[in-house]
Amino acid sequence: MHSVGVFRAASRLARLCPEQVKRIRFRRTTFGRRGLAEEQVYGFLRAVVDELTARDGVEAGLRAENARLKTALSQWQSNAARDRAGWPTQSGGQNFRSW
Repeated sequence: MHSVGVFRAASRLARLCPEQVKRIRFRRTTFGRRGLAEEQVYGFLRAVVDELTARDGVEAGLRAENARLKTALSQWQSNAARDRAGWPTQSGGQNFRSW
């Protein structure tokens, strides 16, 4: 069963594309000052950090779900092979199932 929460979280992310980062241009500061408008630069950096943090969180959730599914599949395959081979069960009378 897939986790609806992970899917919904991933679909809500406003993806930041590399082309957007390459094209971003910041305003110059007001007359008499040099450089870029700091509030705009820091705002953009916060947005990048927020997006990367959200992506990392979604990815970690997906990796954990993937590991859980791999473990469940491996256990199922072992049980199915044991059933086909007629091996003794671990629980005595019935075939052992850990899922």
